[in-house]
Amino acid sequence: MRQQFVVLLIVLALLSTGIVAAQDGETWLAPPEIEGEAVYIPFPVAITLDGDLSDWAEIQPITVDRGPYTSGDPANNGSFTFGTAADAENLYLYLTMPDQNIITGQHGTDYWNEDSLEFYLNLSGDRFTTTYIDQVFQINIKPLDIGNTDPAALTITGSSAAGGVPVIGFVFKTEDGWGFEAAVALADYGITPEHGLEIGFQVQANGATTQDRDSKLIWSLADTGDNSWQDPSVFGAGLFYEIGRDDVPLPTAPDTAPEPAPIVLAALLLAANQTGYFMTGPKYAVHVAAAEGEQTNWSLVNVDSGQSVLEGTTTPAVWDESSGDYVQQIDFSMWVGLGTYKLVIGTDESAPFVIGNDIYQTLAVDALRYFYLNRSGIELTEANAGQWARPAGHLSDAEVTCYKGVDAAGTEWPGCDYVLDGSGGWYDAGDYGKYVVNGGISLWTLLNLYERFPAAFPDGSLNIPESGNGVPDILDEARWEMEWILKMQLPASDPLAGMVFHKLHDQQWAGLPLMPPTDYDNDNEHLTSSGRYVFQPTTAATLNLAATAAQCARIWKEIDANFSARCLSAAETAWQAALQNPAILAGNTPGSGGGNYENNTVADEFLWAAAELYITTGNTAYADEVKNRAETAPLFGPQTGDAASMYWGDTAALGMISLAMLNNDETYRAQLISTADAYLAILAEEGYTLPMGIKGYVWGSNSGVLNNAIILAMAYDFTGDEVYLNGVIAALDYLLGRNALSTSFVSGYGEVAPQHVHHRFWGNQGQFPPPPPGALAGGPNAEPSDPDALNNANLNSGPAKRYVDLIGSYSTNEVAINWNAPLAWVVTYLDQQFRTP
Repeated sequence: MRQQFVVLLIVLALLSTGIVAAQDGETWLAPPEIEGEAVYIPFPVAITLDGDLSDWAEIQPITVDRGPYTSGDPANNGSFTFGTAADAENLYLYLTMPDQNIITGQHGTDYWNEDSLEFYLNLSGDRFTTTYIDQVFQINIKPLDIGNTDPAALTITGSSAAGGVPVIGFVFKTEDGWGFEAAVALADYGITPEHGLEIGFQVQANGATTQDRDSKLIWSLADTGDNSWQDPSVFGAGLFYEIGRDDVPLPTAPDTAPEPAPIVLAALLLAANQTGYFMTGPKYAVHVAAAEGEQTNWSLVNVDSGQSVLEGTTTPAVWDESSGDYVQQIDFSMWVGLGTYKLVIGTDESAPFVIGNDIYQTLAVDALRYFYLNRSGIELTEANAGQWARPAGHLSDAEVTCYKGVDAAGTEWPGCDYVLDGSGGWYDAGDYGKYVVNGGISLWTLLNLYERFPAAFPDGSLNIPESGNGVPDILDEARWEMEWILKMQLPASDPLAGMVFHKLHDQQWAGLPLMPPTDYDNDNEHLTSSGRYVFQPTTAATLNLAATAAQCARIWKEIDANFSARCLSAAETAWQAALQNPAILAGNTPGSGGGNYENNTVADEFLWAAAELYITTGNTAYADEVKNRAETAPLFGPQTGDAASMYWGDTAALGMISLAMLNNDETYRAQLISTADAYLAILAEEGYTLPMGIKGYVWGSNSGVLNNAIILAMAYDFTGDEVYLNGVIAALDYLLGRNALSTSFVSGYGEVAPQHVHHRFWGNQGQFPPPPPGALAGGPNAEPSDPDALNNANLNSGPAKRYVDLIGSYSTNEVAINWNAPLAWVVTYLDQQFRTP
């Protein structure tokens, strides 16, 4: 308050007839900013929106050269300058930035990762909201639009609660860089400027010198961690100042400063599976030593009695490149007693764990319930969802149309003259988009799990709304997604009839955290720069439908003959449509608001779809297609590297698994076993003994571990050799705590587990619940790309440690349906192998 009082005295002393004196003899129409805290918005000011800044001469230019990381070069992204003013209806803003080498359009839709300028507005009246509610916006403007002639056609991206904000403006080059001049229609939000009216206000700049962003400048001093894109409480204040007034309004102080989400940093040097070990299975833990060759004595201690029940000596420490640790192995497989235990080496202790044969029974259910808790288009009731209950999300998807406009690659999409029912399905990941290609592999995984263990999840086992209908709950849950994918098939009236839309999502990124809106303005008339649409049909999406609907047809044949027939008809229609349109590929469409799921080759999808159709119909024409496609599609991923066997962009292995498992194809069984051997060889070389090598630490690395574990499980089924089963166990040991962070990556399972996953609803703050048990975090990423990870993860360590449990870390801590599906598969597989009913 003392600082504000001094500023007030100075300003009052300088005010005169509407002109405020400034340094160096200049005069402004409003008081000077309170540095990094408040900016004064003079009104009424006559600004002509034309990209010419000459009419801003009496508006204070504010220069910012601070932020989490700066370029250090004043001539190249070293600072930015802005000014703001208003008239009776509009808020005006300009930003300019010196930039000798403008980088734009090089990162797809990730404009934040290159040169771009941003402003943030909170027009909601709730100045210190911590979430993106209605009338809170992030607006990212990029040099891609330099020279635009239509002020209403800017390529706007950013976060918002319910679509974009009507921004018009011009982007232009300057003598030393670039900038923009923009206007926001305050009248559209019921706001009329009046003296002292306060809004949330923030401006930022991203700078890239050569390729990726290497500078981030932020005006608001309250935002110390680049969190404005997800937390509006760290905005500064914008105070409207009526020209000529002699009283100066001051910004409102928050009642309490918002508490930052805690960062969980595991300090354990003794890493064990924090859920447990099977009585008759292998039991390994890892201890971090100080130097190579060290050996250490260890004890297995019963937690209840405090007594040591087994003792031994570690293996000599060896260097592990993935983690940067010297690791010692602890083998306590010989102990088979039931109970709760911990491992002890001197003052180092592991997290407690259980030894028993039912250790994964609950986790198997929770991993599958993840899908119900991410349903779109249905109320999650307290009876079924508990503390994760919420209203139905996006019922308005029942009437949605095609995207119309120009995408990030400059392609113009014409839209369509109809609306379709896109309701239902699962929300994909941390956002509220729905994607056929990611839904496809997730759905296949659940259906394949049913085909492997049809009795594992009977009716009533998952506590979902359909429980009690006489159908296994796992099939009820899978049908929720299958029905949505069927809805995404283009109608017979469309020239591309039979093809399938790639995805459905908002044009602008939604805020975080955020309750899914029950009704959303989809902008079916294409009147705004926001909306929620279906996006271009693609060959990949079409073949995803063909494959999963073929699975559906055989599984539901004796359960619901009509549904089975509908699935088969849709599958065969999709197959024919894909043959007629074999190269409609996915790319940057539309440029924001959702993931691209780009796919430059579809030979693998053709193989997968043909395999599933052959198994279901017996038609040898499909078998011939499998043989023909096998020559060009990679089988089980790049076997010479560390990549996973399969993911949404490489689906050949899905068809091969189905053929090997259901048609007893010896060729594919042999190939699968050979792939499993390759994963075992990798496991033997890794210090934390997992079936994934150092190159596997990519976005969603934990799912790669699990998909490789499915291959190992299949190899055990086909050979009976326990070395493969032990490999599956090792994969879960890694995910549940025996890793370089001594962290369980599954929420609710383990002493140290994710509490702040990147998910719109599971915000773990205020009205938003924590993540439910059984949600898998994406995991360590050698090249994290989000600010939370870049600022808080240990980037000087090995890639196995580049993870942070913060809600903003989408590149390490997001959750997703295609990651939880293999978790459910692998956990169920092991539970079925060891648990006695």
